Amino acid sequence: MPVRARECLYLVSSSASREYVLDCVEALALPRGMVQHFRYRRKYLAKNLASLLRQGPNRLCADLKDLPVVVVYLYQAQRSGHWRPEEKSDHYSPLRCGRLIDAFFDGEVAHFYFEVNDYVKPPDRRRPNRVEQPVWAARKSLNDKIQFKIKDVKGKAIFYYACLGPDLGLAATGLSDTSAFQRFVDDAYRRSEWRTRSSGSVPLDVTYDVVFVQVDGLFLERGDRLMRIVPFLTALQWNPFAEYKLDVGKIYHIKVVTHLFANFAAELPGQGNATLSLQFDPEIIKRAGPTSFRISSTYDLHYWPIVATCEKDQRSTLKIACETSGGANGSESFVRKELLCPEICLPISIVAHK
Repeated sequence: MPVRARECLYLVSSSASREYVLDCVEALALPRGMVQHFRYRRKYLAKNLASLLRQGPNRLCADLKDLPVVVVYLYQAQRSGHWRPEEKSDHYSPLRCGRLIDAFFDGEVAHFYFEVNDYVKPPDRRRPNRVEQPVWAARKSLNDKIQFKIKDVKGKAIFYYACLGPDLGLAATGLSDTSAFQRFVDDAYRRSEWRTRSSGSVPLDVTYDVVFVQVDGLFLERGDRLMRIVPFLTALQWNPFAEYKLDVGKIYHIKVVTHLFANFAAELPGQGNATLSLQFDPEIIKRAGPTSFRISSTYDLHYWPIVATCEKDQRSTLKIACETSGGANGSESFVRKELLCPEICLPISIVAHK
């Protein structure tokens, strides 16, 4: 079935496991131009979408080329061994927009590579009264207009986690990325939904203290100014990715923003024991200043300076990760709390002077 004009690819990740929730936190954290990778078994794809995918990479059909993408988070619970969203609910939440780069089957598993770009329009902060939450038009539109569920000939519900639908124009094009990111945490994030919930004891119920971090990009120091660097898409056959190109001897700054859903210091993820830091190969990258900070505030902003020092062209990775001295907090009734923070990998290509 051909894709109609102005269609969009909706990729869903859910609360069924820690890894799936992390995919969504990562989608919020990645800088523009980075490539994210989602994968699904064939049975979780809408049939019209599955019919357009071919075996092997670099064979994307014209109908899917540069297709808009929306990353969606789904809150669901396990009942009788099956993960299902609540009936008659609005548990599908749009998070981040993007552009499809490649999609294909490798055996019976579908792989989707897409470039992240705009954040989703935040909720309208105008409230009829103090009790009601902000109206999130993007979320309502997604739940009303996109069919993530169909019924088979026997009337049994079938849920899709990757499907095509009309382009709803969800991108927050009028806001800066940092503003849209912060508005999501303040007004759109529902703490009660970002958890893994089971009606039984396996898997255990888990609630997450989410570290919402935004890596806003890489900047070149030039005099007293910082110039934003745009990542380049690298087309390796089996692994599309984007990388930043750095020159040896020049100073670059990584902009890192945190914005957390906490009212008191005791509610901070890690309760003061978590540190966000930059990890890299010390043989080719040197610090030009601090490259870590303790998560001790509900919001923060840091520019981490680095300089490349290698003598020949190199490829490597910068990784932003969270370390904590505390572990999971157990409690009664098979319920526990875990700190949840994405590891953001920024591929780099260093150009040495000849």
